[in-house]
Amino acid sequence: MLEFRAHYRGTPRSVREARTAVAEYARRCGFPEQLTVEIALAAGEALANAVEHGNKDVGTIEVRCLFESGVLVVEVTDQGEGFDFSAADTRHHEPNSLRGFGITIMRSLMDAIEYAERGTLVRLRKALHREAEAGGDEPLRE
Repeated sequence: MLEFRAHYRGTPRSVREARTAVAEYARRCGFPEQLTVEIALAAGEALANAVEHGNKDVGTIEVRCLFESGVLVVEVTDQGEGFDFSAADTRHHEPNSLRGFGITIMRSLMDAIEYAERGTLVRLRKALHREAEAGGDEPLRE
């Protein structure tokens, strides 16, 4: 099992550094470039949310990545007060708004997204091959 864990300052500048570390980890786990880009984008959304909503007083963000049985798990933990993530799934977007799509983006790029600890922990999952997720032997995407 490969594992990566790091702490970053809760600042916008740290989002890029942490996102790059997650992408490099995914590459080392054998993910092809297209899936690595998708993982980095989804992780970047989780990181940006942690900075914006979870660390108003510039706390820290923890990033933990695990790769086991062909499945990558990326966890982003912040020190915020949490949020009602059940309401986030049903939130309506303003017609011309460029904001508020982070959860939608994460859901579309990853196989699963979960919240824990009152929403201060986001867990993203991506299988390298379909058999790791559902028992088949076909790659997820090409």
